[in-house]
Parts: sequence; structure tokens; C-alpha cells
Amino acid sequence: MGPSPERALAGRAHDVLLVGCGAEIGSLLLGMNDPARDGIAISAVVTNPIADQSRHPHLHPLHSLYARLVLADPRLVDEVSVDLAHGRLVIRGRPIDVLWGDAATVSLDTLGRSFAACVVATSKAHIANRAFMERFLSVSRFVAGVAEASNLPALYPSLVGAPDRLLGNPSRPLGDARVVAFGSCQTNGWQAQLRGLLEAAVRGGCASFDIVGAELDIVHPDTPQGRLGTKSIDPRSQDPRNNLRPSFSQVETAMRRLFPGRHGINTISLRTLTMPPGYQIARFFFRYERPDTRRFTTQEFAESFADTARAMPSTLRVTDTPLGSRAYEMVESAAVVLAGKRYLRYSDNPFAMAGPPSARVAELITQAYVHNTRGYCRSVLNVIRHLVTTTAPKAFFPAA
Repeated sequence: MGPSPERALAGRAHDVLLVGCGAEIGSLLLGMNDPARDGIAISAVVTNPIADQSRHPHLHPLHSLYARLVLADPRLVDEVSVDLAHGRLVIRGRPIDVLWGDAATVSLDTLGRSFAACVVATSKAHIANRAFMERFLSVSRFVAGVAEASNLPALYPSLVGAPDRLLGNPSRPLGDARVVAFGSCQTNGWQAQLRGLLEAAVRGGCASFDIVGAELDIVHPDTPQGRLGTKSIDPRSQDPRNNLRPSFSQVETAMRRLFPGRHGINTISLRTLTMPPGYQIARFFFRYERPDTRRFTTQEFAESFADTARAMPSTLRVTDTPLGSRAYEMVESAAVVLAGKRYLRYSDNPFAMAGPPSARVAELITQAYVHNTRGYCRSVLNVIRHLVTTTAPKAFFPAA
């Protein structure tokens, strides 16, 4: 057994273990991780065994991991290699230890050391299983899952440092909690737009601000779970070719956590055979008061979102140019908000409610490209650094 997690923090404080490298998220986290930039180093991977290839007997399962990294980001074709002698991947000259085995049962003693954080990128079922997650506390100070988990504190990347007094369920210090969830890719993109609204409320000097509802429509790029040919009635198992498929996302879990008792709905997560990023249409309903009864304008929101994007480029990007999604394929922002007047829409009293302005419900509609792989992985890398370097990290606990 390696040194205790506490000793690991004192020595290699930013050493990170990745559990799961079978799909795009795990592969991109590995490929995108630059310790000099990120302040963390994913130095070991636990992943399921890969069968030998009978048609390619000269190749090793490590070559299959190499293929996953390179096909997730073709720019890595000359930056990744295989070290068969030591059972490692080498990314930009940096060795990555690989432990083959079922993450639920494999002996972690083989790793021979401890980590500042462990990131679980296997499945939603694993991340929702507290016993599964807690087994990694034997080698890591923190354990985090890249999905929603209603039974775990949520450390949402796009809301780190947000004015959460404006939320129905504000964040609280983690205290002794060591297992968290980072939320899903679509949650992350939606919360980037929410962050823009929260910052606008602060910049606008609101004396009161109350979000009473949120709705979200999603166009979701297909993911590796999909397969050509129809396997079952489930939308993810239907043929994606020439076939828009109705599905759902995990965003409603986050809505209920942040705004308990309020209206929150993800109406559709339409899966389609396109490359990331996908698209979101978010509707926020809120009441507010400003000094001298001033009311917001669409231009104020556009300017405030732009200011937030300049301050938080990994969270938000704003564009006035109506380019298609392909233009933002390599952008690492959680959400790219379209600021044109046809896309960013604000109505101060769309329901023609009577009474004082402070009692009326306003609506802001944002449209954004949301990168469910690259943009999400940038957010995850950033929030891992936050988790392991912040004295008292805060998270959103399940609503009572």
C-alpha cells in the first residue's frame, strides 16, 4: 500500500487518478491535461481490460488506449506513444501508469501510491453508488464523479465562486465530505448560462433577485454509447443515421438541487448524429428589484454576459457572429452564447402581470453551443485543481 492520502497531499499534492478510459470523457481528460497549465497531473488510469486483437497479434491492449486518445483528438497522433516495457502510456513525454481491471474489484494496492484526487469517468450507475465511490478513498483524498448524483454533494464547475446567495439552495463548505459529483456535460453548459444571469444580477445592483423557474431544450451530439443499427426501443440504442431521437438529460437533477420547490424542466434532449458541440435553448424566469425601480434591458444582459465571458473564458464565451457549431469544435468554454438580437431575448413582463414591477416575472432566453466533451473536460480539469488547492471548497448539498 502506498503512503496515506495526507502524505500524498504534502508531497505530490496535485497527482490525480483517472478511473475509466473507455469513452470520450476519459480519453479527452488524459489528452487535454497539461500539468503546467492545469496545476494537476493525471498520472495513473484504472480501466477495464481490453481483449487482445487476433488480427493484430503484434499489438498490445495499450495500443487500443492509444487509439482512443488519438481518435478523440487527432492532434495527438505524434504526441502519444506506448511504453510496453513498463505498461504505460506516454503523453507529451509524460508517463501514465495503467492498471487493468474491473474498477469495482481491482486491487488498488498495485498503484503503490496515493493521490490528491480520483476522478471516476465510468458510468452514472457507478457514480451514484456511494460504496463504489468510497473505495477509492483508500488511495485518494477526494473522489469525484463526472455525472449527476442526487446522493452526493455537487461541486459544479460553472458555479465555483458564483453569487449563490441568489440561488434557492446556496453552496456550503464540504467539511468532512470527500466524495462529490461534478455534474453532467449538459448541466455544465446550462449552468454557464445561469452564471451569466447571476453575474448580471450582481452587476445590475439588484436589491432582490429570485429565480422562479427554468426550462431547457437540448440538441445533443451522439455519444459512443450509440451504435449503428437498432438494438432496442431506447433512443440511445436506435440507429442514429437520418433519425432524430428523443431522449433526456441529467439537468433536471441540478435544477431541483439549486432551486428546490421551483419549476424546472428539461423538455427535450434531442440526440443527433453530429460532432460536438451541441446546442441549448435556456429559459430563465425571475423576479427582481433594482434601485430607483430601474428595469433590465436586452442590451444590459448582452454587455454583462460579454464582461463575464472576458473574466471567465473557460466558463462562458459570447459571440455576435452566427457561425455554425463546427466553428466551435475546438473551443473549451462550457457554453458559447449567441448574443445577436435574434438569439439573446429578454422580456420584462411577458405574461402581462399586474402589480408592482418587483412582483412581475421576467424571462431571459439564451441560446448557446454546449461542448459535451472538450468544453466539459476543460471544466473538469479546472475544478479538480480548485478541489485540491482550496482550503475550504464549497459544494451544493442535496436539498432537504
